[in-house]
Amino acid sequence: MSLALGVVLAAAIDGEAALRHASALAALGPHPWGSTRNEAAALYVAAQMRNAGLDAVELQRFERGGTVGTNVVGTLRGRGGELIVIGAHHDTVPGSPGAYDDSAGVALLLEVARALAATPSRERTVMLASFDGEEAGASGKGTTAGSRAFLEHLGPRTRDLVAAFVIEMCGWKGGTPVLHPIQYGDPRRPGLAVIAPGWLVAAALDGSWRAGAPLGVGDPYLSWLYQPAVRSFRVRLYGDDLSLLQAGRPALFASDSSFSAFYPDYHKATDTAERLSAAALGRMGQAVLGVARALDRVARGPAEQPQWFAAFGHVVDGPWLVALGLLSLLPGLYAGARGTLLTLLERLLEAGFFAVLLWWQPVPALFVFLLAHLLLPHARRPWAVLLSLLPLVALLAMGVSAWLRGAVDGIWLTPTELGLAAIAFALAFTGLSGRPPARQPYRERLQRRAGPRRL
Repeated sequence: MSLALGVVLAAAIDGEAALRHASALAALGPHPWGSTRNEAAALYVAAQMRNAGLDAVELQRFERGGTVGTNVVGTLRGRGGELIVIGAHHDTVPGSPGAYDDSAGVALLLEVARALAATPSRERTVMLASFDGEEAGASGKGTTAGSRAFLEHLGPRTRDLVAAFVIEMCGWKGGTPVLHPIQYGDPRRPGLAVIAPGWLVAAALDGSWRAGAPLGVGDPYLSWLYQPAVRSFRVRLYGDDLSLLQAGRPALFASDSSFSAFYPDYHKATDTAERLSAAALGRMGQAVLGVARALDRVARGPAEQPQWFAAFGHVVDGPWLVALGLLSLLPGLYAGARGTLLTLLERLLEAGFFAVLLWWQPVPALFVFLLAHLLLPHARRPWAVLLSLLPLVALLAMGVSAWLRGAVDGIWLTPTELGLAAIAFALAFTGLSGRPPARQPYRERLQRRAGPRRL
């Protein structure tokens, strides 16, 4: 009984212990990659991984643009040949001690390492990676240098990598832990983009729920708006998931900052350990531990599965989104068929433009058009028009607000897609009177069929 209790306690996340690790790293002061202080941070992480009882701990040196960095990679071997990666980064931007970004993430990485090491066995090998050079962009030498070097070091074994889960900015008592499936440019295919696959998001949601620390998607209050927004606007925020996704590997990161509640001391000199909360660290750590366990048992999914939508803790795949979008056209087509020939042609044109847009961009298309398709064929009253406009207005408002904050630097939608959307949306508001044609009473219809009565 006491042994079982000890295993349970060892397999839980200790928020106080995580806070001590984060405080020790932040106490080094600003430690950008290539600095002596950052090397000290890497050595601290390596020593703590060894203390956690990992099977192996390796210091991986790499060089980019004349700057030398150090990744720290601990390994817990599994029965099979497949790998999962749990990561964070130990470097900071110049001028900030980086307690929140990302000493706290590394602290949780160490706690998760300790908890997983207490688990008797696992199906897949777990690599716990503390990356260097995530903030390399601050020095003008590119972003996520350490995780890119990690993939190079992994070499052919990248084929065995099932998924990576990255712990980013966390430990703030004012935040809420959420997943951040952000869409990034794909350097392998210019003009196209990559995003975390739907099956990985589903596994993370399920694992965190089972761990008693459920994660949301994007934002605790604006999740349904966040998901079309990151597919419509080029978000500047990123994590080390960027490297893996651009290399064709499934990856996802989590943080307790979001659009509605963003950490106020981000990248500032005031980002110190006093801003962190042991309870908040424990909450995020428990979620990450649940995700790590879920990734050990989930069926391996495709590297790319970009079209999905998360709602009520579940993930709906692209084909279902397209089917729902096509079904939403039926009320308008039915109302158009009962009107004039011109009305029917307008409905058919709108359906055609929308269907093409839905095929290319199902999440933004469905978000913007669904209410209009359901409401406008039956009610043209002001409240219905306003409700139909609300999704588009909210999406634009979120994009403008993020741009003013410096979090957005462009849009993903092409001119062709924007043109399709504009024409389809305009047609959705034309051609229908708002009420179906008045039907004659049954007795009058019978009289018309019988013809005039003879006297």
